[in-house]
Amino acid sequence: MTEYTQEDRSLALIGIYQAAQLVHDLATTGKTDEVAYRTCIQSLFCDNPKQTLDVFGGDLANIQVGVNSLLNQMKSESATQARSLEITRYVLSLMILEKKLMKLGEPLQKVTQILEVAKSQQAHFGQEHDNVIASIARAYSENISQVNPRIIVNGQHGHLQNSRTANKIRALLLAGIRSALLWDQVGGSRWGLIWSRKKYLADALRFKLDSDDKNDPSNEEDHSNKVTSLFKQD
Repeated sequence: MTEYTQEDRSLALIGIYQAAQLVHDLATTGKTDEVAYRTCIQSLFCDNPKQTLDVFGGDLANIQVGVNSLLNQMKSESATQARSLEITRYVLSLMILEKKLMKLGEPLQKVTQILEVAKSQQAHFGQEHDNVIASIARAYSENISQVNPRIIVNGQHGHLQNSRTANKIRALLLAGIRSALLWDQVGGSRWGLIWSRKKYLADALRFKLDSDDKNDPSNEEDHSNKVTSLFKQD
């Protein structure tokens, strides 16, 4: 049995927070961080990563939105305005929904099939082309959106009614489930989150990069633990 570390669990949890933060940003402003968005989308196509961080492109710079979101939501001394009940709700809903989907089995199998189509589209159109995102959004809407607990996204009506933005939000929710599955696979649990809150915060602070550090390869760390694939059973 592969041994996973607290660091693996922290990286996966940060992935959930990053997806939740981006959903909130798109729903409320129509905009989002492009690096973080690309990282979330590409995590869906990382089937057999050798290291936990590989799911997020192998670079801590790719998950800084998630790092900052986790810190804002979990630090007791954070200013009230830095917190968002919506983001916390998205994170918890993604965790609960992932557990439900693992028990059902069939929805995730169908998602895998559609992701294979999206992967082929990437080779033709490009990694985050609208056609690719539409396929990922279809995987979510056809197989997951009706499973309880349903995730209701709140935001500005104009953004939520924009089909392109709505597809991005659905794709990000699927990426959030991907990270929730990863968190489950490396030993994460909601009870463990309560008891190990300080450890998660300590890791997030350690992962946080200054702006001058984001493009410095010397700041990358070796996360050598193997993680399992997304929607495939070992």
